[in-house]
Amino acid sequence: MASAPAPESGGKSLPEISFLEFRRQADVDGRRIPLQGTIETTFRCNLNCVHCYVNEPASSREEQERELSLDRLKGLVDEVVEEGCLFLLVTGGEALLRPDFPELYLHAIRRGLLVTVFTNGTLVTDRLADLFAEHRPERLEITLYGMTKETYDRVTRVPGAFEKCIAGIRRLVERGLPLTLKTMALTWNQHEVEEMEAYARGLGLEFRFDSSLNPRVDCGANRNSELQLSPERALELDLGNSDRLEDLRRFCERFTSPGVERDTEHVYNCGAGQSSFTVDPYGRLQMCQLSRRSFHDVKAGRFVDGWHGLFPKLRARTWQTNDLCRRCNLLPLCGSCPGAAEMETGDPESIVPGFCELTHLRAWTVMGESSGHRRDATCCLGSGRLAARPNAEAALSGGCGSCRNAAPEPGERLVRLERRPRRA
Repeated sequence: MASAPAPESGGKSLPEISFLEFRRQADVDGRRIPLQGTIETTFRCNLNCVHCYVNEPASSREEQERELSLDRLKGLVDEVVEEGCLFLLVTGGEALLRPDFPELYLHAIRRGLLVTVFTNGTLVTDRLADLFAEHRPERLEITLYGMTKETYDRVTRVPGAFEKCIAGIRRLVERGLPLTLKTMALTWNQHEVEEMEAYARGLGLEFRFDSSLNPRVDCGANRNSELQLSPERALELDLGNSDRLEDLRRFCERFTSPGVERDTEHVYNCGAGQSSFTVDPYGRLQMCQLSRRSFHDVKAGRFVDGWHGLFPKLRARTWQTNDLCRRCNLLPLCGSCPGAAEMETGDPESIVPGFCELTHLRAWTVMGESSGHRRDATCCLGSGRLAARPNAEAALSGGCGSCRNAAPEPGERLVRLERRPRRA
């Protein structure tokens, strides 16, 4: 991309570097710069989705009283900017539900942040669309829950929401805003995922989906098991698009080959608490949106104290109980990161069987035996649903070199790790 002439340099073009090179030169990880942040302004939502991990009632007075005030949110924006934050995600719940959203958004934009907004789209009015057009965000993302009124309303449990969502999308598209559409692939809407993607492509928009559900963050009821796609069906959706398959192949070749070196001592190897953070609606500064058990209170305290005080201690944690995942070469592909495991079981080192099985299926599809694992994940789980399927490989044949499960002796079970019960 060509650079615009810089008046102060006599018309010469300013040099450009990639973001990765900028990150390296700025030593973002070494200096622990909170480059990317997430602010959840509310857990309230005007929809009531069956699968959602945060959907408090939209009119709840109790929730509103617990949420950070606009003044504190603006002050928090100032604090993270001073520490070097560049990218900010504003989300919820439904972020647009708060009437002070425009003021917070404009404050973040004026402080130089590149702002992304996650929304369900149903509250995007002409006035908000004009605001985004005048003060452009880095990105807007709207979640679709179906491509027909029947499916959308069944998932959201709010009649008439489908038409409002489509109208919101139309307003943003008409203004040429950077919009991405996405969905949560559920058993209830899986038959419309391809139609949703076709709709997005027809508007010239990017589209993506996720098929792995998380429990509720408020320790409420876990996800409805009826909604979670099986690993085989999730893989089938993956393979429905040649671009996704090729992306998966390139990722596996680059990051999951058994010979790839990585840190096997520390539990956290992502950017959580190192270059990214999350603040929930109540002022709890957390390493990410999934790892929520440990936090620093910024409702009355300062961001910098949590960032430089608590987070380095959390990230210093080394593996204690789970040697299996610690040494697994498929870990970069696995959805069971420490945050997801903590949310699922209360323990960041635990294994989540559903994630593990899907990871093995994906790796086997593009790498086969060179993945160092069995297709049915019995090399890591010892047993599981996939092992009983007709097309699964023989569960007790061979061994798994990458995760150090040798071939078993006759009659020996391969179970290496038990899921711990959810803590109170």
